Amino acid sequence: MTSSALKERPVTFYSKGKPAQLLEGIVHEPAKLEAAPVIVLCHPQPASSDMNDGLIINLARDLAASGMIVLRFNFRGVGKSQGQQTDGRLEPLDLAGALEAAIAQPGANPAKLCVIGHAFGAYAALLYAPFDPRVRTVVAISLPLFRAANGFPRPFDRPKLFITGEFDEICPLYKLEPFVEQLPGPKGIKVITGARHLMRGFEEPAVTAITGYVKKWASMPGV
Repeated sequence: MTSSALKERPVTFYSKGKPAQLLEGIVHEPAKLEAAPVIVLCHPQPASSDMNDGLIINLARDLAASGMIVLRFNFRGVGKSQGQQTDGRLEPLDLAGALEAAIAQPGANPAKLCVIGHAFGAYAALLYAPFDPRVRTVVAISLPLFRAANGFPRPFDRPKLFITGEFDEICPLYKLEPFVEQLPGPKGIKVITGARHLMRGFEEPAVTAITGYVKKWASMPGV
């Protein structure tokens, strides 16, 4: 990865809904800004994490090095983002604002829009993405299955990849498999050997798996 050729710059944007909250983020730009796929990254549990989560940062830089425009951001009430945390009730509106900000970046290809969420961020991604046809694929890392016990208001029927750690106590494979099986549309599961819920110490294999999937998706026309 030639990180020296990449640019990272702070941005602010508003969430959707009223009252709109001013949120902060970081845009990672590839060396070549031309019809670049757009990736939005959602961080884990707002009470204990933010957009500087190790896996989120590593993903942002690796995906930008692969030619994509990437936006990572803080949900409401996290860091310098305005508002109060709502435990998933209003955070999908933050993601909606982040998507608008991301596809407005110079050189962005809005026809290639992907959302990647880690833990709580995976839950927020799967809450929002089914209602926005512009989101063409979702990667859900360490989905907190207790939040999804009753399913989602609308299932995401476009391509999706679920990532879990071998020792993930919150998203164990034996529970994830039947959950994914009943979802419509293309889907897959990737297990990161040795990893627990937040992938600490296993960021590199997780990034490799996710970047590989996203690059393959980005190269496929009409997906």
